[in-house]
Amino acid sequence: MTYHISLDIAKSGISFKVGDSIGVLPTNDPKVVDQILDRIAINGKEEYFDPRSNMTWTIREYLLHKANLSRVNPTFFKLLCEKEKTRPELFLAENKTKLTTYLDSHTLIELLDLHNSGVISPSEFCKPLMPLMPRFYSIASSQKVFPDEIHLTVAYVSYVTNGQRRFGIGSHFLCDLAIEDKTQIPIYLQPSNHFTLPSDPMASIILIGPGTGIAPYRAFLQERIATSAAGRNWIFFGERNRSTDFYYSDFWLELEKQGRIRLDLAFSRDQNQKVYVQNRLIENKKSVWNWIQQGAILYVCGNAEKMAKDVDAALQSIAQEEGGFSFEDARLYLKSLRNEKRYLLDVY
Repeated sequence: MTYHISLDIAKSGISFKVGDSIGVLPTNDPKVVDQILDRIAINGKEEYFDPRSNMTWTIREYLLHKANLSRVNPTFFKLLCEKEKTRPELFLAENKTKLTTYLDSHTLIELLDLHNSGVISPSEFCKPLMPLMPRFYSIASSQKVFPDEIHLTVAYVSYVTNGQRRFGIGSHFLCDLAIEDKTQIPIYLQPSNHFTLPSDPMASIILIGPGTGIAPYRAFLQERIATSAAGRNWIFFGERNRSTDFYYSDFWLELEKQGRIRLDLAFSRDQNQKVYVQNRLIENKKSVWNWIQQGAILYVCGNAEKMAKDVDAALQSIAQEEGGFSFEDARLYLKSLRNEKRYLLDVY
């Protein structure tokens, strides 16, 4: 499930450009915090000095706003084991992988249920916890179109481990815990030094963004329309199913109808053979190559682990087949495009 979220920034003084992101400082689920307090037998009003923020917090506020409660590091688990005097074998060097697997498959609450001896002081408990880090989201709107809002495209993360439902901290906070028109969302701007529209309004752009990677391109097109930029726009978007996962479909289809964009779609589960954006690039290799030779700028946004590598391989294949490059020369050509800021990535 994916949510479109609009944040009111009318009184914030925030100014941004398309391609920028924001860091969201989420709050942990109060129910989870209360369960933890119950298991370590404290009321949460006790105080803890946090050396990272150089501030004193009540334990409850610290667990709500500063501690990562979704993952446990070996230091914290070692504390539990020392108190309980159990499982020392997991800390042997040869068991490093087993230890990592064990911690990744258990929540903090589950570890407290399994290994809590009940003699941990509030300060001992908080000190080894990892910090709660911000969650970053590409801005999916242009300030020229929505001057007092920041739009986000948020993939809702939910899964089951050990029979228990878990949630992504950022998406759970934004989509479940935050109350519309009431909850203040702490954010800060993460400017993009490279991943933004070209200064030349006549430049052609090829936007490759499966999944929530489409978010900044919505902002790009809003901006180009608002500024009457005449450059060509080609969008490659992919997801699982068109009926449920074609994000901002009305917007894209209307722009295609108006002749403002060229649109190629890849819905991987709508047919027996899976189709991805890299497949659409190969299918359109002659046109893609012509656009690149005519100066088009390539943008790739989304998953870094697999998608970006697959897209890069597809572009390298196009350079070999249509440009006549060898494997190594095609690789060097793409590298030159990156150096010229004509092949831009925003991957995570």
